[in-house]
Amino acid sequence: MTADDALFRQSMRLLASGVTIVASVHEGRRSGLTATAVCSLALSPPRILASINMQGHTYGIVEQSRCMSINLLAENQQVLADHFASKRAAEDSDRFINGNWITRATGAPILADALAALDCRVTNIIPLDTHAILIGEVDDIVFGPQAAPLIHFQGAYTSILAAHTEKSS
Repeated sequence: MTADDALFRQSMRLLASGVTIVASVHEGRRSGLTATAVCSLALSPPRILASINMQGHTYGIVEQSRCMSINLLAENQQVLADHFASKRAAEDSDRFINGNWITRATGAPILADALAALDCRVTNIIPLDTHAILIGEVDDIVFGPQAAPLIHFQGAYTSILAAHTEKSS
């Protein structure tokens, strides 16, 4: 017997996660989405894991290009996170209007002012129900300005500073 969907969702809202933008490009078409299901996988060679919905536009671009960037957002980049989280069926290259986007080794869009941006070759795609697990080997890393990370907790954005302030009150 598996857990009830609502209970599982409620429990996962208690897992604080860093907020990222997963981005890719194929034949000049850029796409990206906000993701919290991202984690380091291995150190040598450096690999990262991201889970994204297979019905989304970004999945199709990653599947074709076999490249992606994982952009770790700072607390002052919440508007950008919201912009990439919006659901739109059409081309979403206009999502890249805001932010300083560059390219490096793979050609995937990299947010130069993210806390860190990992430029990855996708080595494995593992479909599982509605989502796919993407495993990327990190080719390059770009560091932006130092800042507190943007965190997702209980269905909302927060920061480490907000959690620290609440504790000391």
